[in-house]
Amino acid sequence: MESSSTATRFRFRESENSNDSDSSSSDNGDHDSNLHSMTGKGIKLLCAELLEIKALSDDDFLRNIFSNYSSFLGVLEEVKDVEKELMKLKTQVSTQKVLVKELIDGVYLKLLSEKTLESFIEESELDEAPPSSQLETHIDDILEILDTLLSEKKIEEAIAILEMEEENFKRVMVDVGDIPSDVLMLYKSAISGRKAMLTLESTLVAENSRTSAPELQKALVGICRLGESHLATQLLLKYYHSRIASGIHDLQNSSVFLHGVYIRELSRFVFSMISQAARSFMKLYGETSPFASEFIQWVYEEIEVFAVSFAKYVISVSEVSSRQSTAVESVQFALSYCSLLETQGLVMRPCLIEHVRPCMEDVLVIHVDHFKKVIGIFTATDAWVLGRYFLSGILNESYSSMVIEERPEFCLLTSSGRKFVTVLQAITGDVTPLIALHLEDSILRGLMNLFSEYIAILERAITSKTNDSGIILAETVPQQVSILANLSTLENLFSSTILCVFGNINPIDSELMKNQSGGFHLQELESHVSFVQDASAGLKALFFQQFICRLMSPETGCKLTPQKCMDSEGGPGLVHDLVPSVAFQVLFLELRKLGNLTDEDVFEMDWLMKLLRELVETIFVWISNHKEIWGNIEKKLNLQHPDIRNQVCAMFYALEK
Repeated sequence: MESSSTATRFRFRESENSNDSDSSSSDNGDHDSNLHSMTGKGIKLLCAELLEIKALSDDDFLRNIFSNYSSFLGVLEEVKDVEKELMKLKTQVSTQKVLVKELIDGVYLKLLSEKTLESFIEESELDEAPPSSQLETHIDDILEILDTLLSEKKIEEAIAILEMEEENFKRVMVDVGDIPSDVLMLYKSAISGRKAMLTLESTLVAENSRTSAPELQKALVGICRLGESHLATQLLLKYYHSRIASGIHDLQNSSVFLHGVYIRELSRFVFSMISQAARSFMKLYGETSPFASEFIQWVYEEIEVFAVSFAKYVISVSEVSSRQSTAVESVQFALSYCSLLETQGLVMRPCLIEHVRPCMEDVLVIHVDHFKKVIGIFTATDAWVLGRYFLSGILNESYSSMVIEERPEFCLLTSSGRKFVTVLQAITGDVTPLIALHLEDSILRGLMNLFSEYIAILERAITSKTNDSGIILAETVPQQVSILANLSTLENLFSSTILCVFGNINPIDSELMKNQSGGFHLQELESHVSFVQDASAGLKALFFQQFICRLMSPETGCKLTPQKCMDSEGGPGLVHDLVPSVAFQVLFLELRKLGNLTDEDVFEMDWLMKLLRELVETIFVWISNHKEIWGNIEKKLNLQHPDIRNQVCAMFYALEK
């Protein structure tokens, strides 16, 4: 319809043009000028018509495309489906081709062997030639077949010929009878030579670095069929050792080494290669093999190679603070991948632990030394003033539920003691995963070293005379008592923490602690706890000794020397009339000052009273050990002597107080 209207429109324009032509022809005077104008107008009209035709053509083309687009997509999808079907058919044809080829080769080899055997038997029956010449002919035929297969690189077919020939030769010997020894030696030498050639060809395939795992397996199976199982085992181990070595080298030179995932990739690769080697070994020999011990020894050696790369990476971590966490994360990756070998009957975790333990011990020592420096830094600014800290605020959730039970809600610590608890939790959290490596002794030894380092600092704070140790000295008795209270709290928290972490028990329940049979011996835990307690008791004894020596020293003017007694009117023989020596009067004042510390609401009263009792007991022990104070005990005791009377008076005075 559109074409007809277009044609009508065109004809209408033609009629107009004809009318114009008639009118113009009637005007003879303007003929030339009208001719030029008509030509230009015709060209313009023609161009306009061409543009309209092009626009209509484009519209028709676009409408056709839009109307047929869905059909085009459908055809395209059908083409893709047809391509997939063609690929499947191609794969099936290839598979069938391989099967047919194998069938043809097998039938051919069987027919060839039977034909050779039959011809040999027929020749032996019809021909009167001696058996030796017949056997030589048979040998030549077999060697010709084997040489042909070798030249064509048909190793499997050649091995199959050798296997069938072995059976055929037994039948020939039965049919022919006695065979001359020289012919027999010739036969064995020829067969042995071809076996060696086949073994060499298979060995070259197995030793090629570009050989894939399936090709390797095929070559190793052929070597085993040739009777060289030990060689097959060596080639298998050599192949996977080469792949592991090259893989480690590639990982070390790649960017993975720089991005912190090196050990994860290394563990995955090495233990994956060991797993592949184990599967290949099982395919060769099955569940039982005389070479199993050799394979296990190879796995041990490869794990040792892995441990060397592991240690090299861990030591290469430059930041000491992050080296421990990196080492722990790395060893966890290694153990997880190593555990996957257990599904194949390879329990290699003990071997891996044995090889990585020295590296982890070195890292642990460096970690502990780093925290020793940290302890020295934060103790340098401690003014030895006690503060109250809530246990829930200074202990992590993993420790608080085990340590806080049946204890006060708060604890008394100095600022350095508070930070020491934080350090203790940090290092314990870092090294606890190392328990899986049976490093309990090393971990506890490191924790003991940290505690000993802190106690040594406390000892210098109490005993140092000059401030040359980089710490603030505890010059007053309240400061020194604060140090003892701080240490007492740390002793309890430290002991509870190591029992909770390494004993996996509630430290409050002593009976349960005694019956616990964990992986770590309870006696060793108790020995470490005793070490902490002894260290705390040693610092307390040092404080007592210094306290007594300060009061009894000549510098204070209170040394126990013979002094005059001021007797009352009742006479010199009554004890209640005597006055104690100045030393014991000063001692009483100092003890009273210690007792008054409870009024400051900083120290716990029970703990402070216990400290005073122990101090008084120590004073009596000190007096009893210094017999020169009492004079000559072996001689007749003379109570009228002023010095002796003063000491007796002092003893009664102290007991009354």
